[in-house]
Amino acid sequence: METNVHRSSSTDDLKIIPSYVLDDLSSRFIINSRPEEIVSIIRIFFLIENAYWFYLDFHRVENTQLKECSLKEFAYSLINHCPQLKHYAAEFDKHFEDWKHYKRTIRTCGAIILDPELKHVLLVQSFSSKNSWGFPKGKINLNEPPEDCAAREVLEETGFDIKPYMDPEEYLEKCSNEQVSRLYIVANVPLNSTFTPKTRREIRDIQWFPMDTLPTHRGDQTLKETVGQSFNLYTITPFLKPLRIWIKNKFLEASSGSSRQRNRQKQQKQFSQQNYTQYQEFMQLKKGKSTAKSPVGQRSYTAGVRYSRDISDQETNVKQARRGKTVVQSLFGNKDTAPVLEFKAPVVDTNSFYSKTWYNFTVNEEQLMAFFPHEGTYYLPSHFSQQKELVGK
Repeated sequence: METNVHRSSSTDDLKIIPSYVLDDLSSRFIINSRPEEIVSIIRIFFLIENAYWFYLDFHRVENTQLKECSLKEFAYSLINHCPQLKHYAAEFDKHFEDWKHYKRTIRTCGAIILDPELKHVLLVQSFSSKNSWGFPKGKINLNEPPEDCAAREVLEETGFDIKPYMDPEEYLEKCSNEQVSRLYIVANVPLNSTFTPKTRREIRDIQWFPMDTLPTHRGDQTLKETVGQSFNLYTITPFLKPLRIWIKNKFLEASSGSSRQRNRQKQQKQFSQQNYTQYQEFMQLKKGKSTAKSPVGQRSYTAGVRYSRDISDQETNVKQARRGKTVVQSLFGNKDTAPVLEFKAPVVDTNSFYSKTWYNFTVNEEQLMAFFPHEGTYYLPSHFSQQKELVGK
């Protein structure tokens, strides 16, 4: 059982970060923040998280003597050090758990990147866990289109721009614990593409994995027998079975010849029905109702994963409104945006159009020409005339 940070450590042990470092981080991320950003402790924890990554990426890189600590230890140290935040220290554990719950409800978007032959899939290795691999993805921002979020996160984690390869209508979506995760299926990416993370201490490695070795359930040891070691792939396992169905349909489409369109409609109908049935079973299990088709002790890894073609526009709107909050929605709540007023130009009679300001305007040519030098005139500066009068006297 995890003990409280401020109860399990002595005063000396809590000073794992020097005061000058905490001063710098406080001024960068807390003290000089906008007033509305430090009203709620939930918002403050997002600022503290940014300060934590800055501490790991820069302070510890420049000074290797600084100790590495967890985010919870870092947050408690910074809150106790910053005068504006000290009053939150008394209920630190409660505030930290509330913030973690907020993070788990934020919607994520990413991509399932496949090679041209649809035999390999690209996975990224988490920096914090040497054995954890998953699809490149990340949390969505306020008013950010899902496809833009996916392209941005993939670019940050792999350095590769998927927009030229992306079809916004091709994706798999899964809802788990009130969090929606959407992964766009991006195919035809060359195996010799260059992948370089743009972020620090987030991605440890990027590798192509053969599709036929990836497990669809916990007991599948194909990958372990192939490479000689086990991998933590729990985040990608629910998507693998629907992904294999999608790949199979693509192969069938390519070999169908003149009957391609007919077979495609038939395959999509079967695929839609299969995913819909799995989704209904998942909803029954979530409500506490058992299903007769599921054997005892066997887990369905495809439950809740749905294909984009199966989701109606109305259902998508409901899902986006009730599940998968954005970062700003988690911090500030759901607020109705002001209606956009459509500009309507005034009706103008072009046959008798005139401006009231210029309607009675006339030009006096004689007065206008008098301002220009002409024959018989000679202009001298005013100070020169004054000096001439003094000399004459």
